Amino acid sequence: MTYIEAMSEIKPRVRISSIAAMAENNVIGKDGGMPWHLPEDLKHFKRTTIGKPILMGRKSYESLGKPLPGRANIVISRSYKDLPSNAPSEIHQGMEAVAHKVEPQNEDGPFLYASIEDGIEAAREMVEEQGLDDIFITGGGEIYKQTLPVIDRLYITLIHREYEGDTYFPEFDWEDWSIISEEKHDGSSDDGPAFTFFTLDRKKNS
Repeated sequence: MTYIEAMSEIKPRVRISSIAAMAENNVIGKDGGMPWHLPEDLKHFKRTTIGKPILMGRKSYESLGKPLPGRANIVISRSYKDLPSNAPSEIHQGMEAVAHKVEPQNEDGPFLYASIEDGIEAAREMVEEQGLDDIFITGGGEIYKQTLPVIDRLYITLIHREYEGDTYFPEFDWEDWSIISEEKHDGSSDDGPAFTFFTLDRKKNS
């Protein structure tokens, strides 16, 4: 049992969720960005995570360029050096261009922690203080991989196409998860891929 797993057994129960868009070959990113443009997925990400702490690796944060508003942005990094704080990237602009606008707050962060364990502990304290019930893991590939053993819920946007990429969501057995919801979307006329929003809960003893 890893330290992260042991900590989750000891501490009061707070749901830890991962949210990701992935291709059928598990690709989630390429060259620091996403190899697709799906406004509906950006809306889905925003309405699902708004108001909840989100935890990410340094590279994922750098791909945003500044904190996503309305959420505590927890970044796993050992140093603030060269960390962007007010240079919104194309990804950030795309996420904030959809749905309703959320004004930045000081509480958005970024909040830096040297380890995933410390980041999860900080997020846990935030949700307990605010009476919330979810912590969200938002990438990248290595953070998803290290936290997968303690994830209770997966929010997966499965894109029904394969893409070339350099970052992947970790392999997992769909049989270990119960499908709570499934929302299918057809591809667009301008060659946009078909995709499905899945909400998956880990089965007991899996």
